[in-house]
Amino acid sequence: MDERATGPAGASRDGAPHVVIVGAGYAGFATARRLRAAPARVTLVNPYPYHYFTTLLHEPVARPRQRERIALPLAPYLPPNVRLWLGRAVAIDPRRRAVEVEERATGSRRWLEADRLVVAVGSEPLFFGIAGLEERALTVRDLTSGPLIRSTVEHRLARYAAGAMGAEGRRIVVGGGGYTGVELAAELAEARDDLARATGVAAHAIEIYLVEAAPTLLPGFDPALTRYVTRFLERAGVRVITGTPIAEVTPRHVVLADGRRLEAGTVIWTGGVRAHRLVEQAGFEVDRRGRAWVDGHLQARGFEGVYLAGDAAAFPGDDGRPLPPTAQVALQQGEYLGRALARRLRGLPVEPFRPRVLGTVISLGRRDGVGLLGRGYRVTGRAARVLKSATLWRYLYRIGGARLLMRVLGGAPLQPLPGRPEP
Repeated sequence: MDERATGPAGASRDGAPHVVIVGAGYAGFATARRLRAAPARVTLVNPYPYHYFTTLLHEPVARPRQRERIALPLAPYLPPNVRLWLGRAVAIDPRRRAVEVEERATGSRRWLEADRLVVAVGSEPLFFGIAGLEERALTVRDLTSGPLIRSTVEHRLARYAAGAMGAEGRRIVVGGGGYTGVELAAELAEARDDLARATGVAAHAIEIYLVEAAPTLLPGFDPALTRYVTRFLERAGVRVITGTPIAEVTPRHVVLADGRRLEAGTVIWTGGVRAHRLVEQAGFEVDRRGRAWVDGHLQARGFEGVYLAGDAAAFPGDDGRPLPPTAQVALQQGEYLGRALARRLRGLPVEPFRPRVLGTVISLGRRDGVGLLGRGYRVTGRAARVLKSATLWRYLYRIGGARLLMRVLGGAPLQPLPGRPEP
């Protein structure tokens, strides 16, 4: 077994600077890969031996086999100077440029100190204090999410068919009509026939609701494309409710702010994220979503040699507000940080980070989608869906070249995983 995939990572013994990267999402993985030629020893801390594609976590709801195709083993794609330490970050001390890690294999804890520390710990759901939501809702946050949602829905439908649950057993409410909520609702609608065959509940009896507090789905997105998405979902049998936030979730109901009560046994929350709580606990200066404010070089305010990227970072855009927590931003920041750190370690000048807006593509099941590209160019239908797939193909090609891309196009699993979680 590759030592880099399992061995504990210590400080540099050869005098080379030690860079510690916390998290192997889009930002952390990109930073590590861009440090390939850097005069440094690099430790990448991650709870799992794989990198997963956050933008595709909804797909296994309708297509369970997709779970093994939306994750990539880390070790084969890391540079020789990067060592992967499997463990969970439990504390960050930016003053010492250190992270406390709980080792996955043994459960023991150890502080890793760095000459340069990169915090890319990602995000977690934000529940806005809605009563009962955190305790009762499923979320879309990691590789277990899609299979857990699927198995939970199947389990409750089967109980409804057996008479062990009332009408709530056949009703699903997705809270939050942003990108993830829209994509998830489309996957659930596409899965309706399969769910009916698996549970004996008639497909037309399986009800899916999508609830968004804003006046429309996809707040801030292109109005014409938003209308397209809304019509698509409604034609697919999704009941879209906008302009009304969720006020409470009970064991059998979703209560809306206007007083309506939706009887529902399965609630899935996609209505917001905040930076991982470790960021705020570490003492960084944070915004209202727990993201640490960074300067033009992604360095934390008040902490020299400590950098943040992706969903953990609040980088002000042209309007002064933080850039949105998207995979596109995280990837750009990770690649920038890797290049910038390599130059810094050689004593070379570094330009500030300049984000590039490359557009947004949203999938609507396997065969449809919408996209807003540069200069306001709109794409809909199958062309948009192909474009969404093409963004993944391009990403994989940059990581593993034609060989990895051919594996994906051939339908081979990228990361074998254990069986799906039970509800």
